[in-house]
Amino acid sequence: METKSNPDVERFNRWASSYDNSFLQKLLFTPVQSQILDLLMREGPKDPPGCIIDIGCGTGRLLRSASALWAQTKLFGVDPAEEMISEAHRLNPTVNFKIASAESLPFPDQTADIILSSLSFHHWADPPKAFREIARVLRHGGWFCLADLLIPFSVLFGEKFKSYEQIKELMIDAGLIVRQHQRVRRKFVLITLAQKPILNP
Repeated sequence: METKSNPDVERFNRWASSYDNSFLQKLLFTPVQSQILDLLMREGPKDPPGCIIDIGCGTGRLLRSASALWAQTKLFGVDPAEEMISEAHRLNPTVNFKIASAESLPFPDQTADIILSSLSFHHWADPPKAFREIARVLRHGGWFCLADLLIPFSVLFGEKFKSYEQIKELMIDAGLIVRQHQRVRRKFVLITLAQKPILNP
């Protein structure tokens, strides 16, 4: 999902105009996004975050929900599908959206207090590179919350799903500390919460 010529990106470009009306919103996407935010509220930052970035943001639904929790937070969404970003701009005029992949985030070092990704990870072209980018963009003490379908779905759909162990290893290799794993939606979805280490004073 690295360039607009990628078949995944083209599929999401075609889906953009009807994405918010998909049956998958109620069945899967919205419940998983709610679980992400619930986990962050329980286990994440104790103070309101200054900046949140959603990777693979689609039409911005997760950021809309986040804005209800943290009204003063700066919100950014990135997605490699140009039509998804166009819809996101239309539906969320107060949020900043950029056409970009997880492997090349258009932000300076230590920009975000929270980085989110909901059910887009299996589309990423280079997960190790993407995790290093996330670690770069996170502030020290910042949080990364990743949700994706578990590895059995690769048998059904031929997608690049990862196991719990693989996700944990990727996060550790990028210098992140895994704080919690949580299975949701009848254990078909894994949410992983990680943190960038706090610098010693």
